[in-house]
Amino acid sequence: MLNVINKSRYSRRAFLGILGAGLTSSLLAGHRKVKVARPNIIFLLTDDQRAGTLGASGHPFIKTPNLDKLTSDGVRFSRAFIAEPVCSPSRVSLFTGQYERVHGIGFSSSYDLSEQQWENTYPALLQKDGYYTGFVGKFGVEYYAFRGNAKSKFDFWKARDGWARFFPKGKGKGAIYNDCKEEIITPITGECIDQFLDSTPGEKPFCLSVSFSAPHGCISGSMFPGESGNTRMTNPANENPKLKDHPVYGNLYRNKDVKIPDDCTGDPYKHIPIEVLDQNDGRNKTYSYNYDRKTCLEHHFRYYQLITGIDKVVGELRASLKKRGLSDNTIIIYSSDHGLLMGEYGMGGKALLYDLTTKIPLIIYDPRLPKNKRGKVIDELVSSIDITSTIMKYAGAEVPAAMQGKSLIELMKNQDTPWRDHIFLESLFVWRGNPFIEGVRTKDWKYLRYFKFKGKPNGDHYLEKDANFADKEPVFEQLFNLKNDPMEKTNLIDNPEYNDILEGLRGKCKNESQKMVNIRKGMDKKITR
Repeated sequence: MLNVINKSRYSRRAFLGILGAGLTSSLLAGHRKVKVARPNIIFLLTDDQRAGTLGASGHPFIKTPNLDKLTSDGVRFSRAFIAEPVCSPSRVSLFTGQYERVHGIGFSSSYDLSEQQWENTYPALLQKDGYYTGFVGKFGVEYYAFRGNAKSKFDFWKARDGWARFFPKGKGKGAIYNDCKEEIITPITGECIDQFLDSTPGEKPFCLSVSFSAPHGCISGSMFPGESGNTRMTNPANENPKLKDHPVYGNLYRNKDVKIPDDCTGDPYKHIPIEVLDQNDGRNKTYSYNYDRKTCLEHHFRYYQLITGIDKVVGELRASLKKRGLSDNTIIIYSSDHGLLMGEYGMGGKALLYDLTTKIPLIIYDPRLPKNKRGKVIDELVSSIDITSTIMKYAGAEVPAAMQGKSLIELMKNQDTPWRDHIFLESLFVWRGNPFIEGVRTKDWKYLRYFKFKGKPNGDHYLEKDANFADKEPVFEQLFNLKNDPMEKTNLIDNPEYNDILEGLRGKCKNESQKMVNIRKGMDKKITR
């Protein structure tokens, strides 16, 4: 069963927290403002940003000075992975702290996020516990029982369902931005962050969730007039008169020797057989720009520009917090909803379990962390669902038993803290010809197994029983030695030299998979579409 919140206990805690925080400057000599005891929390989430796309993580030319500074002031996790490498389920996992196999919500699943499930998300729990909550940007859950009423779940709402365009203003979903001065989606997001900060009551701590649309293809693919998210990006975006002289979205990086993958336009079936994943079922149409070398190069230019645009907003945010006197008590968490293939393996898109799709940037900045703990790089295996538990712990709230992640706070304070030796990965997105995929990753090895979905690949939704692989044989397996083959190009599954390692990882994968199924069986059923 889902963990049930003791409302009376939370009400008492919220009252006491507000009472303590309410000893404001009007009660003190000199009218000094008293800091709220519990920290403010800002969670910044980008869209499609893979690991390694920051100066601080070793990228050779990308300009991210503000994120690099956030890293040197905070802690960077070099082995952070998303629980679900697809937009909608990954966001539900971040809200709930659960794998998709447990929460059941995804583009190709049969279930909607219920009211009861929402009550056990970090925004709902923190709001009950006295936090002022806000959401800015792409809500991105897509499927929930309270659709059209998400605004009521936050104290501040400047958000939308689904995708946006580079220039988002207009009718429909874009109308929420018509009151903003900025014209481009990322600076608009920064403007909305400031609107939230203007709205916060002084007597409460706040928790703001920000979901950038960039550098998702819907943004990079709509920078030139007439383009949409799936357009091949045949025109250089800087030929758009609105962007020609823009310091970020104009010529930035276009004079760099930007390399696209050597295997772009190569044979994808060298890596995953056609009978397991047929590219013609939709992957090569949805991400068509990464199946052509010229348009793939244009995508790379735009992709890096969009990340630098986000970096600029992060710098403005930190300056705004400092100006408001909030910087000493505001935690900032920065990550992404998943990575992205940009021509590697002859493919584009996400929903696979290569490191390029599952590995994400993760920075946590806690201004209260001792100086000798800052600027560290932690190499332990971290999951996106750990972020959820970390937010709860930072807020001083109880972490529900239904949340599957581990708080990262102790690991930040002491890197010798006992930690996991492997991490479970899964992708249950079965449209566009994708199979079910699951596996385990250690620091040096990765094992993956693939199962075909029996329904129609571009329309049917899977049920719980479809994602129970206890009595099923995989149609394909992969084994990678990450130490010798970090780009995961050589499948060692048939090499007898590694049989012992293979069997050990197979066992771990089966155990983790069945654990997810068993947890799901013990929960209330969600609303079926």
